[in-house]
Amino acid sequence: MPKEAEYTLAWSSDAQGYEVTHGLSSFPVDDTTSLQFWLDRADTFHYRSPLGYTCTLRKETKQRGGGYWYAYKRVNGKVKKKYLGETRKLTLAILEDVARFLVDPVAVSKPPPAPKPPPQRKATLPSFTKSLDSALRIYGLTAIPTKRDLIHRYRDLSKQHHPDMGGVHEDMVTVNLAYDYLKHFVK
Repeated sequence: MPKEAEYTLAWSSDAQGYEVTHGLSSFPVDDTTSLQFWLDRADTFHYRSPLGYTCTLRKETKQRGGGYWYAYKRVNGKVKKKYLGETRKLTLAILEDVARFLVDPVAVSKPPPAPKPPPQRKATLPSFTKSLDSALRIYGLTAIPTKRDLIHRYRDLSKQHHPDMGGVHEDMVTVNLAYDYLKHFVK
Protein backbone atom coordinates (compact mmCIF):
# COMPACT_ATOMS: atom_id res chain seq x y z
CA MET A 1 0.00 0.00 0.00
CA PRO A 2 1.47 3.41 -0.97
CA LYS A 3 2.30 5.79 1.83
CA GLU A 4 -0.06 8.68 2.54
CA ALA A 5 1.02 12.12 1.30
CA GLU A 6 2.18 14.23 4.24
CA TYR A 7 1.66 17.54 2.38
CA THR A 8 -1.54 18.97 0.94
CA LEU A 9 -1.67 21.76 -1.63
CA ALA A 10 -5.22 23.07 -1.55
CA TRP A 11 -7.26 26.13 -2.39
CA SER A 12 -8.17 28.11 0.70
CA SER A 13 -11.37 30.11 0.41
CA ASP A 14 -10.40 32.03 3.57
CA ALA A 15 -7.07 33.15 2.12
CA GLN A 16 -8.38 33.27 -1.48
CA GLY A 17 -5.28 31.43 -2.64
CA TYR A 18 -3.42 28.15 -2.43
CA GLU A 19 -1.88 26.93 0.81
CA VAL A 20 0.43 24.05 1.62
CA THR A 21 -0.53 22.20 4.78
CA HIS A 22 1.83 19.94 6.72
CA GLY A 23 0.44 18.69 9.98
CA LEU A 24 -0.96 21.72 11.80
CA SER A 25 1.06 24.34 9.93
CA SER A 26 0.25 25.93 6.60
CA PHE A 27 1.74 28.62 4.38
CA PRO A 28 0.57 30.39 1.20
CA VAL A 29 1.86 29.35 -2.22
CA ASP A 30 1.64 31.23 -5.50
CA ASP A 31 2.82 30.62 -9.07
CA THR A 32 6.04 32.55 -8.57
CA THR A 33 9.11 31.19 -6.85
CA SER A 34 7.29 29.86 -3.77
CA LEU A 35 5.63 27.01 -5.73
CA GLN A 36 8.89 26.00 -7.43
CA PHE A 37 10.82 26.28 -4.16
CA TRP A 38 8.34 24.04 -2.37
CA LEU A 39 8.10 21.49 -5.21
CA ASP A 40 11.90 21.11 -5.20
CA ARG A 41 11.67 19.90 -1.62
CA ALA A 42 8.54 17.74 -1.77
CA ASP A 43 8.33 14.18 -3.12
CA THR A 44 4.60 13.62 -2.86
CA PHE A 45 1.52 15.67 -2.01
CA HIS A 46 -2.21 15.69 -2.23
CA TYR A 47 -3.81 18.41 -4.39
CA ARG A 48 -7.29 19.98 -4.18
CA SER A 49 -8.45 22.61 -6.73
CA PRO A 50 -10.87 25.49 -6.08
CA LEU A 51 -13.60 23.42 -7.79
CA GLY A 52 -12.95 20.42 -5.54
CA TYR A 53 -11.02 18.22 -7.98
CA THR A 54 -8.34 16.17 -6.24
CA CYS A 55 -5.35 14.03 -7.11
CA THR A 56 -2.08 12.83 -5.64
CA LEU A 57 1.21 13.92 -7.17
CA ARG A 58 4.47 12.04 -6.88
CA LYS A 59 7.96 12.88 -8.04
CA GLU A 60 9.51 9.81 -9.58
CA THR A 61 13.25 9.75 -10.14
CA LYS A 62 14.64 8.18 -13.27
CA GLN A 63 18.06 6.54 -13.47
CA ARG A 64 19.48 9.50 -15.35
CA GLY A 65 18.34 13.00 -14.61
CA GLY A 66 16.13 14.53 -11.99
CA GLY A 67 12.63 13.90 -10.84
CA TYR A 68 9.52 13.94 -12.96
CA TRP A 69 6.05 14.55 -11.61
CA TYR A 70 3.08 12.25 -12.17
CA ALA A 71 -0.52 12.75 -11.07
CA TYR A 72 -2.63 9.84 -9.82
CA LYS A 73 -6.37 9.54 -9.20
CA ARG A 74 -8.58 6.53 -8.48
CA VAL A 75 -11.73 6.77 -10.63
CA ASN A 76 -14.37 4.02 -10.67
CA GLY A 77 -11.98 1.56 -9.05
CA LYS A 78 -9.15 2.18 -11.54
CA VAL A 79 -6.04 4.29 -10.99
CA LYS A 80 -5.41 6.88 -13.66
CA LYS A 81 -1.91 8.24 -14.16
CA LYS A 82 -0.84 11.41 -15.99
CA TYR A 83 2.73 12.56 -16.71
CA LEU A 84 3.36 16.21 -15.79
CA GLY A 85 7.08 16.68 -16.40
CA GLU A 86 9.83 18.45 -14.54
CA THR A 87 9.30 20.71 -11.56
CA ARG A 88 10.13 23.88 -13.48
CA LYS A 89 7.22 23.22 -15.87
CA LEU A 90 4.53 22.93 -13.19
CA THR A 91 2.13 25.77 -12.49
CA LEU A 92 -1.04 26.00 -10.45
CA ALA A 93 -3.09 26.23 -13.66
CA ILE A 94 -1.56 22.97 -14.93
CA LEU A 95 -2.37 21.26 -11.64
CA GLU A 96 -6.00 22.44 -11.88
CA ASP A 97 -6.34 21.13 -15.45
CA VAL A 98 -4.75 17.77 -14.63
CA ALA A 99 -6.96 17.21 -11.57
CA ARG A 100 -10.03 17.91 -13.72
CA PHE A 101 -8.70 15.78 -16.61
CA LEU A 102 -8.22 12.70 -14.42
CA VAL A 103 -11.91 12.75 -13.51
CA ASP A 104 -13.41 13.90 -16.81
CA PRO A 105 -11.08 14.20 -19.83
CA VAL A 106 -13.81 15.93 -21.86
CA ALA A 107 -14.28 18.70 -19.28
CA VAL A 108 -10.75 20.04 -19.65
CA SER A 109 -10.65 23.27 -21.54
CA LYS A 110 -9.48 22.68 -25.05
CA PRO A 111 -7.10 25.07 -26.73
CA PRO A 112 -8.88 27.74 -28.70
CA PRO A 113 -9.38 26.87 -32.35
CA ALA A 114 -6.78 28.17 -34.75
CA PRO A 115 -7.74 31.53 -36.19
CA LYS A 116 -9.36 31.32 -39.58
CA PRO A 117 -7.24 32.65 -42.40
CA PRO A 118 -8.53 35.88 -43.87
CA PRO A 119 -10.92 35.32 -46.74
CA GLN A 120 -9.15 34.95 -50.04
CA ARG A 121 -9.46 38.02 -52.16
CA LYS A 122 -10.14 37.57 -55.82
CA ALA A 123 -7.94 38.98 -58.54
CA THR A 124 -8.93 42.53 -59.40
CA LEU A 125 -6.76 43.13 -62.44
CA PRO A 126 -7.79 41.97 -65.91
CA SER A 127 -5.81 39.01 -67.22
CA PHE A 128 -2.75 39.68 -69.38
CA THR A 129 -3.11 38.52 -73.01
CA LYS A 130 0.39 39.25 -74.39
CA SER A 131 -0.65 42.37 -76.20
CA LEU A 132 0.34 46.01 -75.85
CA ASP A 133 -3.27 47.06 -75.24
CA SER A 134 -3.61 44.52 -72.43
CA ALA A 135 -0.34 45.61 -70.76
CA LEU A 136 -1.26 49.31 -70.98
CA ARG A 137 -4.73 48.60 -69.54
CA ILE A 138 -3.21 46.72 -66.58
CA TYR A 139 -0.87 49.65 -65.88
CA GLY A 140 -3.63 52.18 -66.37
CA LEU A 141 -1.79 53.92 -69.22
CA THR A 142 -2.96 55.19 -72.60
CA ALA A 143 0.44 55.45 -74.31
CA ILE A 144 3.84 53.82 -74.08
CA PRO A 145 5.55 55.31 -70.99
CA THR A 146 9.17 56.34 -70.51
CA LYS A 147 11.44 53.91 -68.72
CA ARG A 148 11.33 56.03 -65.56
CA ASP A 149 7.52 56.27 -65.61
CA LEU A 150 7.22 52.51 -66.17
CA ILE A 151 9.48 51.75 -63.18
CA HIS A 152 7.52 54.13 -60.92
CA ARG A 153 4.19 52.67 -62.02
CA TYR A 154 5.55 49.13 -61.50
CA ARG A 155 6.63 50.00 -57.94
CA ASP A 156 3.22 51.52 -57.16
CA LEU A 157 1.38 48.48 -58.50
CA SER A 158 3.76 46.13 -56.66
CA LYS A 159 3.05 47.87 -53.35
CA GLN A 160 -0.67 47.59 -54.04
CA HIS A 161 -0.85 43.98 -55.28
CA HIS A 162 2.05 42.13 -53.59
CA PRO A 163 0.80 39.24 -51.43
CA ASP A 164 3.00 40.36 -48.52
CA MET A 165 1.17 43.69 -48.59
CA GLY A 166 -2.30 42.10 -48.61
CA GLY A 167 -2.60 41.68 -52.35
CA VAL A 168 -3.45 38.62 -54.39
CA HIS A 169 -0.76 36.45 -55.95
CA GLU A 170 -2.50 36.30 -59.34
CA ASP A 171 -2.60 40.12 -59.55
CA MET A 172 1.12 40.32 -58.82
CA VAL A 173 1.82 37.77 -61.55
CA THR A 174 -0.24 39.87 -63.97
CA VAL A 175 1.71 43.03 -62.99
CA ASN A 176 5.03 41.23 -63.57
CA LEU A 177 4.00 39.78 -66.93
CA ALA A 178 2.75 43.15 -68.16
CA TYR A 179 5.97 44.83 -66.96
CA ASP A 180 8.15 42.29 -68.79
CA TYR A 181 6.11 42.92 -71.95
CA LEU A 182 6.11 46.73 -71.71
CA LYS A 183 9.84 47.11 -71.02
CA HIS A 184 10.54 45.95 -74.60
CA PHE A 185 8.68 49.04 -75.93
CA VAL A 186 10.18 51.74 -73.70
CA LYS A 187 13.24 53.81 -74.52
